[in-house]
Amino acid sequence: MVKKPVKLNDLVGEIEMQIDDTFTYINLTTGDVITLTRDEMSAAEDEKPIDNFPELKKENIEKAIQILEDEDSVYVDFTLRNEFNEYEIIEDFIKALEPQEIREELFAAIQGRGAFRRFKDNIIEHGLEKQWYDYKERKIKELVIGWCMDHSIDIQS
Repeated sequence: MVKKPVKLNDLVGEIEMQIDDTFTYINLTTGDVITLTRDEMSAAEDEKPIDNFPELKKENIEKAIQILEDEDSVYVDFTLRNEFNEYEIIEDFIKALEPQEIREELFAAIQGRGAFRRFKDNIIEHGLEKQWYDYKERKIKELVIGWCMDHSIDIQS
């Protein structure tokens, strides 16, 4: 099998979207990143008649069937939901900030319900928004690159 590199930005985008009830796969021969819903995977597993679905769903169910029937190991599961924890990245980002007053304010903001909203409001207030998004993207890229290296998958920048 001839492997084609996967675009780093495609994989980073999948991690950033991180929608529950979706599954992501890499087609090693094309380098394509495929995201399917739980419903589409279930329809393929249950062998439901494909004609009962809208056109876009039909295409995705057909891809799901190909993935489920993949005997040549063309597809690799890239569902990293459990390996990416945005809250931990936020904590690491805050730990690196100066002065201590900003760190303390942001740590207080991320406690309890609504933590992500308060965090985002606070980084905007302190002019840290660009710094945060650069940091987060760098951490996601590190995760993706490490995962791809562990799975012998070539990446294209």
